[in-house]
Amino acid sequence: MSHKRAIHVLGIGFTALVGLCGTPRLAAANGAFPTVSQLVPDPSDADHLVLRTTFGLLVTRDRGASWDWLCEEGMGYKDVQPPMAVLPGGVILLATPDGIMRSDAAGCDFERASGIDAMVLDLARVPTDPNGAVAVSLSGTDAQLWRTDDGGMTFTPLGDGISGFIPSTVDVAPTDADVIYVSGLAGTQGSLVRTRDGAKTFDTLPVPNTSTSRRPFIAAIDPNDAGTVYVRLDGEPSSLEVTHDGGDTFASPLMTRVPALGLALSPDGKTVIASNSYDGTFRADSTSLDFEKVACGGPSCLSFSASGLFGCGDQGVDGFIVGRSDDLGASFRGVVDLTCVRGPAACGAATTIGSACPGAWPATRDQIGANECSPPDIEPYTGCFAGAGGSTAASSGGTGPSAGAGAGGAAGAGQTPPAKSGGGGCSVGARRGSPDDGAWALAAGVFMLVRRRRGSNARRSA
Repeated sequence: MSHKRAIHVLGIGFTALVGLCGTPRLAAANGAFPTVSQLVPDPSDADHLVLRTTFGLLVTRDRGASWDWLCEEGMGYKDVQPPMAVLPGGVILLATPDGIMRSDAAGCDFERASGIDAMVLDLARVPTDPNGAVAVSLSGTDAQLWRTDDGGMTFTPLGDGISGFIPSTVDVAPTDADVIYVSGLAGTQGSLVRTRDGAKTFDTLPVPNTSTSRRPFIAAIDPNDAGTVYVRLDGEPSSLEVTHDGGDTFASPLMTRVPALGLALSPDGKTVIASNSYDGTFRADSTSLDFEKVACGGPSCLSFSASGLFGCGDQGVDGFIVGRSDDLGASFRGVVDLTCVRGPAACGAATTIGSACPGAWPATRDQIGANECSPPDIEPYTGCFAGAGGSTAASSGGTGPSAGAGAGGAAGAGQTPPAKSGGGGCSVGARRGSPDDGAWALAAGVFMLVRRRRGSNARRSA
């Protein structure tokens, strides 16, 4: 399972720089509406999860029962949502505009990794090496791969630079550390750069249906097959592109009106789940890739591991920022509520977190409403607005449960956002074909505009 990160840059200077290069946009952190965009489990501890937010990181060591806060100041970055990886044992690695920040195993003390001082756009752990990770940086219009074998303390260049390539994401095949993929733009063409020999040589392979406004992002690599890669596209409409031969050819098994920011593979690689709050949640067997619509709404990020299936929610709409699904994406129940964040992690005063975060907590506590643990009471929907749906490659409109079957959205109890008309989708019982559908469609449009703006800082997940 691969955790795909939303790369968001903030600040006028850095935004202008990467904008000229055509790199992914970073979204506002401090001062932004509190949202979440990446959830990563500790590979060696199912109880330990790290959640990226617009106001720092949240950490749980009891599988979501309680969450503690790590402030930006204590982690050495500001106003960005850095791509991250968690190494076995708890070390957190963060990709920042100035290099890579590394924590100790307790997540209390952060320092800058040595050997790399470039603009790092993404990183990923090496599944076959507990101390290994790779990163990709950008200088001008050239990309460079980096690798660490000492748990992120030092990084060294991996192979030669990739000329004329603007990277977005990087991932390592779970079965072969020498197989590395980097997605991005080669000129105006969305492409997948592949190495099968540990970056001695590279192949640049075009990804179909891409352009500068529809960039490719690696969502997952099959845990059993180094040649099977899932690539989601930015832009609207969007599609999921899948290759079984390392990028030589692609299929497009799922089309959606907006990007499926949530995509995850089950730990055994047999089940694929894709989601967004607009088109819904889709599930398929990885062999057939015949997607079925199982919910009319969906999380903006997904994480699927031994810890379970988790998804990012919208506090104001879903009543939580992270939910857990026990029915493979058909519904999610809240496990993280902003009002219940406990405060700064318990770290010694000599650590970067212990020295910086207690003083910063009162302002953050007021911003997220964590003055008293009181999860909101959200009235659940049990179905979808008429005509909700995405489409699969085989047919227009996903199939899904009816309202009577309890079709769920991103919320734990089935909170479902309105969706565009057209195509098939989940039913709304007696409301289908109602003479008031025009008014509902107008309300749905306004609702989705607000929701999409508030949730726009998520890029990808796994």
